[in-house]
Amino acid sequence: MDGAAGGRYCWLSMEARDSGSKIRPLPIDDLDAATPERGPVGQTRRWTPLAVIAAGAIAFGIIATGLGSGEPVVVASGDRQSPTTLSKEATSTSSEAPVVTTAPPTLGDMLPITDGPLRLVSLAATATKVVTWNRAATEPTSRYLLTQPITVSYNSDGSRLAVLAVVGGSRLVIDDTDPGDPFYIRGATSGVWHPTNLDLLAWTAVDDAGTDTTITVADFSDPTSGDPAVDFEASIPGKHDLLAWGDWGFVTASGDTTFGWSADGTPTRSAAGSFFDAADDGTVLMADSAAGGMPFLLSPNGSITEIPSLDLHTTDLRLTNDGQWVLATTFQEDGHTSIIARAVMSRSTRLTSIEEAAYVLGTAQMDRFLVLQEIGSKDLVLKDWSNGAEYRLPLNDVISAFHLGAQVR
Repeated sequence: MDGAAGGRYCWLSMEARDSGSKIRPLPIDDLDAATPERGPVGQTRRWTPLAVIAAGAIAFGIIATGLGSGEPVVVASGDRQSPTTLSKEATSTSSEAPVVTTAPPTLGDMLPITDGPLRLVSLAATATKVVTWNRAATEPTSRYLLTQPITVSYNSDGSRLAVLAVVGGSRLVIDDTDPGDPFYIRGATSGVWHPTNLDLLAWTAVDDAGTDTTITVADFSDPTSGDPAVDFEASIPGKHDLLAWGDWGFVTASGDTTFGWSADGTPTRSAAGSFFDAADDGTVLMADSAAGGMPFLLSPNGSITEIPSLDLHTTDLRLTNDGQWVLATTFQEDGHTSIIARAVMSRSTRLTSIEEAAYVLGTAQMDRFLVLQEIGSKDLVLKDWSNGAEYRLPLNDVISAFHLGAQVR
């Protein structure tokens, strides 16, 4: 899908994103014991790297299991290989037991925690596969959006995608989830949706000399207006990628340093280390590689708060939107993934796990669930980190982005 296909263009300069490295896992024994040996921390990404993305058809089923106190309770189940395969059970007839066909479950049957659609994106080497599964449907629909994708994200209500691609030069493609007329931003090096305003997108572009970066915020609320209305534009020195932003300002990365900027583009803070997440108030969750990987919070005013009893030898870190809990995932030697929830203001800790090594995709339902995808099974796992309950959705594709509809219960 390119300019010849009828898309609209906004020409900016071009810059590639920096790559990162993974973090060495360490088994967790006693959370309140002495701090274990620390190791180096590499920079992580908020989006799954293209190298681990695999193409394939999606075949969905569901197992939702309550893992609180007591034995697991199967909430719903389906055939892992083919959720549309009809199961059969024998019952009595006038002569022989008849075959009773059970209808395949809908998404609402399998994920009763939501009343909206589930949207998924997988990145293959050749295309962006966009999948939508409505709550009343027994199987999803899919389409292909763009070739040579790098990263992808949904806006706050899942109605639009922003795909960073390299075809024809670095660019962002803004696309409604229902196929329409996409908008192309040439030369963009990164793009991030506003965390709550579904129409606002911010992106970066580096000038031709490679010395300055422009941050632009645009409003995509009027699809009939042609070019989006630019709400804000500021130039900052150096090459930067946008990591997070909100009404409080912007967070960018340049090399191994994370920077904070006010809403008018004035520098407010900086710290060396890897960026992981940002809360709604602009607090940033990072890991200081110079200190052996100890995670810390960088506040909007530049003050630093270390997270007690968490030594970073984890796969990923997430910060709840209220900034009160840090969620740390770690691959363990026996193959499972442990999840530690550590309160920021106290030593309160909650510990749970899932059965395989898994990557974190994000959180859902007001941070109630940590959303992961197991590497081996491809299961999409929604884990309630406060009580251990989980829902599972078997998949075939490796997912890079998701959006889940509103909460029912």
